[in-house]
Amino acid sequence: MTHHPPIFPPVQQWPILAGPDCPTCGRDTDVTWIGPTTTATGAEVSVWHCRACPTDWPIPTTRWPVLDGPDCPRCHTEITSWAALAPNHGGDLWTCHHGHEFVHTPEGLIILPGDAA
Repeated sequence: MTHHPPIFPPVQQWPILAGPDCPTCGRDTDVTWIGPTTTATGAEVSVWHCRACPTDWPIPTTRWPVLDGPDCPRCHTEITSWAALAPNHGGDLWTCHHGHEFVHTPEGLIILPGDAA
């Protein structure tokens, strides 16, 4: 399966239709989202890249509760938050407000931590 990464984080984390301005050259037309990561201090960030200059920079990740996301398979909480892409499982990582994590694949499968890939 060919992976085509999005140019913006999911709408739950970046709810606008334009990328950020590059902090070095000020352009926004050549900016693309690289993906989520965790800094050395433990902060979750989205990393952006400017193809014009080229500069990479982080923006803190914001998690917005999603009313139409998948329900938590452990506690059945209906309001979950998109957490990150899960490339090892070919899906998206989700969390609930109880701290449960799970992967929801494009095929609709739920993978819990510890499940075989």
